[in-house]
Parts: sequence; C-alpha cells; structure tokens
Amino acid sequence: MRLYQEKQIVPLLASADIVAGIDSDSINCENFHHVSFQLVFGPSYAGATPTEIKLFEGASVGAKTNALEFHYVYTSGAIKAASGDVMTVEADSSALSIATATMASRLLIIELDMAEMTTGTYKYLTLEFSNDADAGELTVVAIADTRFAYRNLTCLA
Repeated sequence: MRLYQEKQIVPLLASADIVAGIDSDSINCENFHHVSFQLVFGPSYAGATPTEIKLFEGASVGAKTNALEFHYVYTSGAIKAASGDVMTVEADSSALSIATATMASRLLIIELDMAEMTTGTYKYLTLEFSNDADAGELTVVAIADTRFAYRNLTCLA
C-alpha cells in the first residue's frame, strides 16, 4: 500500500510571497482522526520581523471562528543540512510567532488531533499567516490520518 492510500495528502498553499498575510485553503476534517500540516519556508526569508501563525476552526470554508492550541516542531537545520531532518522538542501554541530569518529553508510541522476541535460544531481548519515585512515563499501540505479506508475523495470545498 502506498502512503497516499493510507493518508489523505492535501496541498493547501503555495505562495510566492506572504508579505501581506495569507490564509491557507480550508480543510474539512470530519473524516480524519489527526492532521499534520507540513510548512516549508523558502530560502528567501530574511530579516527579524516575526510572522504569527494561527490555526482556526470554523463551520464553513474560510471561517475562522476559534483559534486552537496546536502542537509543533521544526527542523534543527535548513534543508540539505546534516540537521535538516532532526526535529526540535515539541511545543504548544495558539499564536506561534516566528522570526522569518530563523525559518529560511526549514520545515515546520503543526499537529492537531480532531478530538481537540470543538465537538460537533466545527469541521474546517484554516491556517492564518499574519503580514510580515520580511516574508518570502511558503508551501503548506496537510497529511491526515483518515477514519476510513482509501476512497480518493476531496476534503476541499
């Protein structure tokens, strides 16, 4: 069995520049147990101005009703570095502020169990990135642990 048949892999954002702030696509989580967001920051990040990352739940696509506390780790080094696949100690945040220069060419992983969402009320998750004068490229892919066998169905609107 292939990874894409075991997990739902969902591209959510490919941005050439997040200076003005941006939201990811919303993901419908009603058929998931867990979601892991893989954020890859481009090499052009520079400067010390922080960007703030929030994970919102909502009842519909794009709705940002409640900011959730999430779990995160990031790589100790940049892509291609010897420590580029070594993760930091896991931490929690509901508004993660990162200096963009620190994350240049690095991977940040945000994790959330669906049990941490408001039960029965909200089913969509959206990542929000605040405006940042020093921002650069960002790619976001979600990998979800599904409740059901592989069906190749969309979780996007």
